[in-house]
Amino acid sequence: MPFRSGAISYRRFSVVGDAPDMLDPERFEALRAHALGELEPIKPGELHVGWTAGRHLFDRAFDYERIGFGSGLLLGFRADAVRVPPEIKRAYIAMAEDAHFAQAASESRTSSRGKSASKSSGGGRTARDAGAAGSTDDASGFLPRAARKDARDEAMRRIDEEIAEGRYRRPKHTPIWWDFSKGALYAPITSDVEVAALRRLMLDSLGVAIEPRSAGRLALDYLVTKGRTSDYDELRAHPLSSAPPEIELAREDGSRASADRPELPWTAQEPQDFLGNLFLYWLWWHAETREGIVETDEGDFAIVLDKTLDLECAWGVSGRTSLRGDAPTRRAETARAVQLGKWPRKIGLTVSAHDRVWECTLQGDRFEVSGLKLPKPEDKPQSLRAGLEERLDSFATFDAALLSMYHAFLAVRTSRAWDSCRAEMRNWVSELGSTRTQIAVGV
Repeated sequence: MPFRSGAISYRRFSVVGDAPDMLDPERFEALRAHALGELEPIKPGELHVGWTAGRHLFDRAFDYERIGFGSGLLLGFRADAVRVPPEIKRAYIAMAEDAHFAQAASESRTSSRGKSASKSSGGGRTARDAGAAGSTDDASGFLPRAARKDARDEAMRRIDEEIAEGRYRRPKHTPIWWDFSKGALYAPITSDVEVAALRRLMLDSLGVAIEPRSAGRLALDYLVTKGRTSDYDELRAHPLSSAPPEIELAREDGSRASADRPELPWTAQEPQDFLGNLFLYWLWWHAETREGIVETDEGDFAIVLDKTLDLECAWGVSGRTSLRGDAPTRRAETARAVQLGKWPRKIGLTVSAHDRVWECTLQGDRFEVSGLKLPKPEDKPQSLRAGLEERLDSFATFDAALLSMYHAFLAVRTSRAWDSCRAEMRNWVSELGSTRTQIAVGV
């Protein structure tokens, strides 16, 4: 399970207010009280959430020796839902309707035979009588409204019985790393429904509020530490290339997009998230023009962009471009896409720091990391716990390096040096596609 083994994906959440004393036995009792059982009753449309101790779906061994590591807790967040495939629902209803029709047809034939016998004894059967007797079969597939309702009710009762037996349950087990020292919680949770469920569980079980930290929110956190919160709302996206020619077309409401103001439609809910996409641009520029070296207050880090590159039109008119494979930033189609107004949304990133190398995919606006590969330890861990502690330390080192690079970018973006930096980046964009020296991070 990620954090415990394999590649790690995560989204960052801030813990609002003071973290509780998790060494208090009452806190572990609260976790147990908000854990899910193996097969608790659940109905379609409901979402049941609760804690696990992290090792597996039904792990409820909540004690510090199992879930406590240094200054944090390694937990599991379980969310159970019931999802009945619509094909099964339709099939059960159709089968119930067929059974009702077959029963009606059988009753009709029995009734017709009775009438036929009666008429035979009374002098014979007319052609009109024979046609009436076969009319039920000719009307195959048509049921009265009441019969259709009964068939649907029977199908739903069958589904409810199968749900009670445990069918169609879809449990999802998500790793949670809560680092008290940073006031941060890390989890691979992306949907708004799951974010709301985790927020509710944290509040109900531990009295702690959490908030997602996208690129814009992280920028605000940085400016708060510098005493410059008033600068936050004044940050605006500026083009680094020509706008796509499609912006000359009038919109449905008659308005036109501005060539001098990228709209970045994916940041509509949090406009300052554009800083995360600009950060990817800035990293790309460093990889190509600064030998992949990023200078930060925490030291110099070496980077390479490779394997993954997703681009999207900053004006929302020319769509997306997704590239996979070796050196996607150096392809001719990439240069053309960027020069016509596409911004990076996701990149494959390799980071080298402190004699270690990490690989991941980073989505800029949401500041989400996926597929993070930790460097292998030089020596085999002496125990499972020691191995987990080493993984968490490696994860923390990478995350600190990523934040340090983002802070270095924000320091430039919010200073007078940005105008000259932006001019250099615009010039670099205009020259994309020319022959450049390949940069590589030594492993």
